Amino acid sequence: MKSIPWQIKLIASILLIILILWKFPVSEIIANLQNAKIGWLLLAFLLSEFVILSQAFRWHYLLIVPKEQKPEFSALLKYTLAGYFFNLFAPGGLGGDAYRSIALGKAHNVIAGSVASVFVARILGLVALCLLFWVALPYSEQIPEQAIWFMVATTFFLLAFCICVIFNPFNMGKLKGFADKLREYKKYPLRLLAAMFGSLFMQILVVFMQVALFKSVGISVPLAFVFAILPVTILIATIPISFNGIGVREWSMLSLTAYAINSEQLLASLLLGYAVIILQAVQGAIFYIMPYDRVRI
Repeated sequence: MKSIPWQIKLIASILLIILILWKFPVSEIIANLQNAKIGWLLLAFLLSEFVILSQAFRWHYLLIVPKEQKPEFSALLKYTLAGYFFNLFAPGGLGGDAYRSIALGKAHNVIAGSVASVFVARILGLVALCLLFWVALPYSEQIPEQAIWFMVATTFFLLAFCICVIFNPFNMGKLKGFADKLREYKKYPLRLLAAMFGSLFMQILVVFMQVALFKSVGISVPLAFVFAILPVTILIATIPISFNGIGVREWSMLSLTAYAINSEQLLASLLLGYAVIILQAVQGAIFYIMPYDRVRI
């Protein structure tokens, strides 16, 4: 089954953004941006740095390769940072994962293990989002019923997918080495458990990043509410129907918070979130062009 061409995804994102600009007063969004509190924005960026560190540590735990081929943590961190640069431009938001897994794999001759570890990390991150939603839901109000059913379907899909990935008995042809690496994780339950806790920690940091962005434009909502709506938004944005989730992310958040947050303030906070993403991409570009021996730690 072919994926949707990136050109169509880009058009979908542009149309959704145009609809937002048509429906909501741009002047009020700009006014909220002008009054944003820089301190909260800097806190959001600082939290994003801890997210990157947690990603690199999680990758370290999940990368199952012979000891003599195990990359240093500095290499994992460099490729993780560089991945944010590629994520900014790659359709679908998977460019960073593809780059860092293959680039590190080629550099250390561990391509199958590197790709498998990044793939498993991605799945664990999605599972962590589901867990955070279900923990927060009993303490949250005004969560639309459609969002709850979406999370029910997503949770069951991810659980079934994880079981199929680990216990897949079928010959995958050219992907056999990759499939074998995935099945190998059955031998390392403690690594998976550590990576799962790492994924939960990382997603909690992402939630607090969003809280900081909310605070920067004067939005004050219960913490449990953010823990419930953000996983839904992120998971919807991962559906490959737009360019990097742009447009879909905004409309999802607007729908989920319609009765709790001023729409213009919300859109301003999301734009500030893109500013953080751009800063991460710039940082990633610097590490991408920097010689490896300059980033060893």
